[in-house]
Amino acid sequence: MSMNKRDLEHLVSELRKRGKEGAYWDFKQEWHDNIEDLIKDIICFANTVHNKDCYLIFGVNDSCEIVGMQKPRRKQSDILDTISKLTFASSHAPSIAVDSVTLESQKIDVLTVFNTDQTPLYLNRQYGKMKAGCIYTRTEDRNTPDNGNASFSEIEFLWKKRFGMTKPALSFILDHLANKHEWNELEQTYYNIYRPEFVLSVHEDDSDRFSRDADEFYGYVQTNSRMSFELVDLKANNTVLMTKPLAVLDSGRLIVPVPDWGFIHRGAVTRDPIAYKYYIEGSDTEKILHFLYDPENEEQYYALMRHMEVVLLFHSQQEKESFEDFCLSRLDSIEKYVSDNMESVYVDDSTKIKVKTYKKRILIGNYLNQLLQEFRKVIIITNNPETAQSKAQVH
Repeated sequence: MSMNKRDLEHLVSELRKRGKEGAYWDFKQEWHDNIEDLIKDIICFANTVHNKDCYLIFGVNDSCEIVGMQKPRRKQSDILDTISKLTFASSHAPSIAVDSVTLESQKIDVLTVFNTDQTPLYLNRQYGKMKAGCIYTRTEDRNTPDNGNASFSEIEFLWKKRFGMTKPALSFILDHLANKHEWNELEQTYYNIYRPEFVLSVHEDDSDRFSRDADEFYGYVQTNSRMSFELVDLKANNTVLMTKPLAVLDSGRLIVPVPDWGFIHRGAVTRDPIAYKYYIEGSDTEKILHFLYDPENEEQYYALMRHMEVVLLFHSQQEKESFEDFCLSRLDSIEKYVSDNMESVYVDDSTKIKVKTYKKRILIGNYLNQLLQEFRKVIIITNNPETAQSKAQVH
């Protein structure tokens, strides 16, 4: 996912301070005259042994000065169309995005080449000066020459990257959770079939973190409000690399990572904030959520639907922060929704204070999910009014 404009501006400023080009960024005063040369730069950046996104920054000269661009600029759609017509040795091609920011009153284009572990990427047919079967990469601030090939050690590292051998153990485990076929389960312990030293172990919490009668408000939206807490350990060679608390919901029908707390502050930070629970797509917690969830299990399916009615799922940390700002002008509507609907929510508990608090948090989760959909529509219209209008006409 592309950075927001503020983060891109910060990135360009920080890279300029280094006074040189590097392994994952390159400054260009203008866009390439030949699309073939641009595609080669993209492929070289895609074939890097590190695990970072890479950036081609246009409008900055070799002295790292912002000069803007005078020649025609290229569109993301045209670049993607060119890439789609190339014949790569596998079905994987570089993934890119083009964004623009303004610095020192000059327009700067940033082409992001997203990190991939499907390396090495190479062509089956010659394109421009790139030869079929040759592997082009970037080492430090240098690309492989047109008539050359990556060195044996560079190619070896690119293949190691494909097989996850260059990643830290925890990163390997988290990244491979998406493919459940790689994991075997035995009594709530999951082993990676290719790297059996990597394990997920679900177990009871023997610490004092949760009392025996502990619960959370989101447990009361389930058919059965009985819930408990467990832990999941991510381990390599019996060394615990990460531990996450789990909520066992609907009397054991669904196990989810405990969502994080979010807060919408009313002015002063210390003044009674609106509290809610959330996950972020692509986060460690969300990866574990999807690993433990079985969409073919009907009971889990409906239990997760109920869970996500009161827990928010953000696309990114940046979206979360922007959404909280969006909600600041809607505090009255949030409070009115909660006040008007308190009697419609049932929480089975003898503790009156808990009942009131939990009913309020359930309603906040409901309403914030509605506001999140409204927020995303506003963002689409703000970023691309023509696209939003055409979509509205279609529907």
